Amino acid sequence: MAVAKMNKLRLIGLADECDKVLDTLAKSGVFEASRSDRAQSSEPTDFSRVDRILSRKLKAAFAIDYLAQTDREATALASARKKLIKRGVDAEPFEYKPLKKGSVRRLIDAETMDEITAGEYELLAKADELEKISFRRAEIKTETAKLEYRIASLKPYEKLDLKFSEITDTKTTSRVLVYCEAYTSNMSRLTDSDIPCAVISYPTLRGSLALVVTLKSDKEKACELLSSGGYGVVNIKDDDTAAEMIKACEDKIAELKKESYELFSSALEYIKYFDDFKAVYDTLGIDAEKARAANGFIRTERTFLLEGWVPESVAEEVVGDIKERTPNVCAFLSEPEEGDCPPTLVDNPPLIAPFEEVTNLYSPPAYGELDPNPFMAVFFFIFYGVMMADAGYGFIMTVAAVIALKCFKFEKGMKSIIAIIGISGISAIVWGLLLGGVFGIDGIPALWFNPIQQPLPMFGLSLGLGVVQIVFGYGLYAVKMFRQKKYFAGIVDVLFKITVIIGVLLILLNMLAGLDNDALNLAGIIILIASFVGIIATAGHAKPTVMGKIAGGFAGLYDLVNLVSDILSYARIFGLALASAAIALAFNTLGAMFFGIPVIGYVIGAIVLVPLHAVNLGLGLLSGYIHNARLQFIEFYGKFYDGLGRLFNPLGCGTKYIRLNPTVKLPRERKKKKTAENAA
Repeated sequence: MAVAKMNKLRLIGLADECDKVLDTLAKSGVFEASRSDRAQSSEPTDFSRVDRILSRKLKAAFAIDYLAQTDREATALASARKKLIKRGVDAEPFEYKPLKKGSVRRLIDAETMDEITAGEYELLAKADELEKISFRRAEIKTETAKLEYRIASLKPYEKLDLKFSEITDTKTTSRVLVYCEAYTSNMSRLTDSDIPCAVISYPTLRGSLALVVTLKSDKEKACELLSSGGYGVVNIKDDDTAAEMIKACEDKIAELKKESYELFSSALEYIKYFDDFKAVYDTLGIDAEKARAANGFIRTERTFLLEGWVPESVAEEVVGDIKERTPNVCAFLSEPEEGDCPPTLVDNPPLIAPFEEVTNLYSPPAYGELDPNPFMAVFFFIFYGVMMADAGYGFIMTVAAVIALKCFKFEKGMKSIIAIIGISGISAIVWGLLLGGVFGIDGIPALWFNPIQQPLPMFGLSLGLGVVQIVFGYGLYAVKMFRQKKYFAGIVDVLFKITVIIGVLLILLNMLAGLDNDALNLAGIIILIASFVGIIATAGHAKPTVMGKIAGGFAGLYDLVNLVSDILSYARIFGLALASAAIALAFNTLGAMFFGIPVIGYVIGAIVLVPLHAVNLGLGLLSGYIHNARLQFIEFYGKFYDGLGRLFNPLGCGTKYIRLNPTVKLPRERKKKKTAENAA
């Protein structure tokens, strides 16, 4: 398969039909709008419409976040009440069913989308009500915090039986209420002085509280002595005792908490609209996309010209849908022109499609470029199996992936990763049987060789796989050059590098196999020398000057160092395979220590081995995926692949909570649907 062909779609129509056209295109799910740079619009760009849509979208976003917060609060409250009741505490039961958690977007059709849009304003009115509840609960929280702080500040004076307003001066005396928070207070500085005074102490939970009576003339000096002893003057003047003030604050807090709970209960009544708020959020997002797209069209007071991209395979169907709804619109389809930048839509069979996610991590292919996914998928499949090299692990990978994909719903990215693991599990089974790996059990005969006992053949296998992939990459480079009609570059840039590899392989074969064949060795040397001469003579062919061609030739010779480095990079396959097998063998040795204990030993051994093998499998999956991808990106794609493509991003597909079921199906989607119907 290859990168799907795209058509440029141009639509000309009346301005009042623009929204209908955009709505049809968004529901089709196969149109990507492009901003026109061919002419200036005679009408000013309407950014205010986008702003109005986004303001409504923010309301829906607030409602979603607040209801999610309310759900967490209700879940925690229900759990706390259950614990109290289990402990025998007399608590009022609180029953609540938490919202279902899930990351898979809800699939809706065009009719459902219209129904959601019709109920938008009613739902946003509920969002306003939630906003009022939220603000009032925030105010209550602030007021409660202030009252709690007030109570904390009055606690030291709770045992004081005087009203603060009664602590006043008389004609001749002064009464001062003082408090020292620290336990190490020093009242003796005042009592041992020559200042006549009376001190009445009051009990307090912490520190020291006292009422000091002195002559008015001695008040200032007495306060200085008290301050030096760690006391501070209490300046509260309320016409109540501290206990009365604390009681009033506690009553107010109880009243506020009751109001907050009532508001909380009111907010819970809106939980049933949670999914509706999500749907409105995304439909408003689609509306914003359409409004932004409309701002990029050529418009006059009465007309518009719309441009965008549609896959060639469904272009006529899209035009037909538009004509059916808006007959007066004129539609024009054309192939990409020079200077255009069409988006990339890759169409691959079901077994290859999951591996597209790997390539997208690097870069999607540019429009018109050779799709690397079918080739990369084969190597990724083989390498992953060799890195795991355990039939037991491979069986678990495949079975677990099949169960997960059948029983659970996932978004495209996660679904692709699980599918890759499941497909690669088959490779791990095959290589595990060939190399004698089944849960690292020692003594299982290998159909080919055992890498633990024979590491050198495993090392050779890893490098051999690398050589095959690199040579294949050079072959794809030649295909790329031929497609660009650069036939000379396609031949000389590849031929001599491949002959270098052939020459080295002949010499290594003669050396490692112990053939002691002088003719084979000589042939390898001759091929190497001829390859070096060919590289020096041709590597600089693209340079415009003679000196540039000479320098380019020697630079090409130096690039052979990179070629050796690339081949040696495949030693990571050898390392990961041996590491996984050795760790599994070590775990089995540890578990076998318990098997000597009659009966119970097997139970303990199984309890020990299962999590250990699970860890080894998890490490193998993670490291295998990462290092495998690294080999594809650097060693393989570096030979022929440019990438730098832009993924096809249809209008209305950038949603967060819902997924619009498109009215126009791509060929691949139709095949999936037909396969599912046949299976049913």
